[in-house]
Amino acid sequence: MSKDELLLEPEIDRMIKEGECKWLTSIGASTRHYMIKMGRFPKRYVYGPKTKLYRLSEVQAWVNGTWKPE
Repeated sequence: MSKDELLLEPEIDRMIKEGECKWLTSIGASTRHYMIKMGRFPKRYVYGPKTKLYRLSEVQAWVNGTWKPE
């Protein structure tokens, strides 16, 4: 699936890792973490001591400019 196809699939709501998030946003991890802290990027979900994921629908909304902080 291409980047454009992922961005156009609003019904997909799966969890993505850091690498895919970077690929979709072109923003590095440290910048994203700062933006999360400032409330300007969707938060990460912690699923274990080394597993932190983003919700694809929230990242897609951020890329499209429609994401609103909770």
